[in-house]
Amino acid sequence: MRGPHNRRLRRSRIPTSARHILFRQALDRAARLIDADRLCAVLARDHCAYYDTELRDWPGVRRMVQPAYRGSAPELFLPVLRIAYEDPHATVVVIPSDQLVDGEARLMAYVGRAAQAVAQRPDLVVVIGAHPLSLEVPCTWIDPGDLVEGLETLAVRAVRRFVARPSRGEAVALYAGEALVNTHVVIAKVGALLELGRRYLPDVLETLEPLEAAFGMPEERLLCEAVYEQMPYADIAHALFVRPQHAAVLPVSDVRISTEDSVPAVHALAS
Repeated sequence: MRGPHNRRLRRSRIPTSARHILFRQALDRAARLIDADRLCAVLARDHCAYYDTELRDWPGVRRMVQPAYRGSAPELFLPVLRIAYEDPHATVVVIPSDQLVDGEARLMAYVGRAAQAVAQRPDLVVVIGAHPLSLEVPCTWIDPGDLVEGLETLAVRAVRRFVARPSRGEAVALYAGEALVNTHVVIAKVGALLELGRRYLPDVLETLEPLEAAFGMPEERLLCEAVYEQMPYADIAHALFVRPQHAAVLPVSDVRISTEDSVPAVHALAS
């Protein structure tokens, strides 16, 4: 899970008093499907104390602390590399910690279905897509295509295109069709995510590479400090949410999710 860091959005949209609640709800949501000792909360160091109370109630959840926030791409790939080191066949579930969800049990049932899909198609990255509640949705829209061959029974569909911040006219057309909004809930095999990172965000993966030999070692923390001094700022959307050929979408029809293009901080990780 990833905690909130996009300060421009957070200051205007999410009150400080609500962030603790949303963070705890994200932990509860993830634990419906994944054991606590398989969860990883990814936090920037200057936010750690902010979430201490919630994490004390979840002693099994692993913290991964970034020395500084450098965007959603390093935030994602730091734990993904650690998981790949421990289990190269793991399935990763990314659950934002800044969403209001009505129908959490149903949402996690869809996540379980998406995990079945990537078990059959380990090259796919599956994004959960929600039906928009209105035209005024400040996030990326997803134009779904045909059912993915071999995954018809799971209702997983191809992505024709991602539409970031559509104009009013585009939103009207999308809303009138079958368009979905991106929830940023992502399910994928660890290898598929790393392949995307190496292809489209090589600077991030190359900067993190020295840590691969230090995970679990005494020098890991100091090396992480040095790595983040050189870390470029990068957004995971540059690798995933502009390239439909690498993604599939699973529509959720009976779950209401508040969505916005944000940089969420709690990853749920499972194998």
